[in-house]
Amino acid sequence: MSCVYPPSRSRAASPPRPLLSDASRGLVPIVEDELLSEVTGNTFSRTADLILADDLMLDLTFPLMESGFTAPSSLTQTPNAPATRADWFLAPETWRISHCVGTSAAKPFDKTTMKKYVAVLQSWFERWVTTGSNPFIHSCLYSVNCPACVQVAYATLASYTHRTPANTDTVLQIVEDRSNSLLRENGAILNRVGAEEWADGGEQNIDLFAQLTRLHALMVYQIIGLFDGDIRSRHVAEGHMAVQDSWAGKLFHSAAKALSDTHGVATHLVGCLPTPSTYSQQQWYMWILSESIRRTWLIAVSISAVFSALQRCWPVCPGGVMYTNRSGLWNAASATEWEKQCVGRDVAFLQRFECARFFDDAEPADIDEFGTAILDLTFDEELLEKWRDRSGGP
Repeated sequence: MSCVYPPSRSRAASPPRPLLSDASRGLVPIVEDELLSEVTGNTFSRTADLILADDLMLDLTFPLMESGFTAPSSLTQTPNAPATRADWFLAPETWRISHCVGTSAAKPFDKTTMKKYVAVLQSWFERWVTTGSNPFIHSCLYSVNCPACVQVAYATLASYTHRTPANTDTVLQIVEDRSNSLLRENGAILNRVGAEEWADGGEQNIDLFAQLTRLHALMVYQIIGLFDGDIRSRHVAEGHMAVQDSWAGKLFHSAAKALSDTHGVATHLVGCLPTPSTYSQQQWYMWILSESIRRTWLIAVSISAVFSALQRCWPVCPGGVMYTNRSGLWNAASATEWEKQCVGRDVAFLQRFECARFFDDAEPADIDEFGTAILDLTFDEELLEKWRDRSGGP
């Protein structure tokens, strides 16, 4: 999506180079950063004209909706965080929310692209029901501890995915009730009763994993409510958008503070992922947790942004964060496999808006499914097609 930002320094286009050149490896993107405290409180306006159901619907089954470890000498370097750091993905500099500096590669408002993106997200939620994982919910994340709010959301999503015309109204009522209950249980308040607009109830003493799980649960209800096409469901979900945005901001702010503290970072694995038996496992689990938070933040804020853009025909850009693009890491079945993937090749750990360099540096097959979806949402379609045609990709 193409958004307007304050003027910033321009950069000359770099010549083609392998993924990635020594000159560009690991640098934090040249972007306009904003303070996390400012982002946390940022939400979208809720007033807009009603969208007709058939304007958002797609003809889909799921309707629109070891201490010797050394990080690779690649995209893992950041200022004050050399590539030799084992915690390359936890460095404080990697937790900035940044905005695009303006580039010809950026995508203008495109309703078709956004509808396709929503369809991709819906397929990911459906995949979670059928396989237990998707590109932003890792297969290990809930293998030990699956909190009640996630279990309820999972069961509700399964009911929605397999609904029939005869029980659709009942299922959608369950979605509404479970979503409202989730908000109440987490301190949200009904800010405007007549409009059914909810607000985050303020700070709560809630740990990092609990913040991630409640956001996953709310995202289930939001992807259904906003894009099912049912007028009542959309109205309810719009009233929950401010809470989703607030929870996403708080989660990322908490992760930036907690996970960049290398002395106590392992404590956040307790009661979450399996107990690590080796240092390599600990690093892998920490990457799973941190990468899950990064990807969940991106998906959560994009749901609100895309819905608002479809509603108003102009985009609201929530910014971008660093995440791992390289194929093979997210689907690694063990710490050993993950470590080999990291050491053996570049991990493409980049800010969203810096991924334009892939058009010179990478092949489509180098980028995983999550990274590909974000590329499709962010950059010009013609540029993407030329890249894929040149590389022989899909």
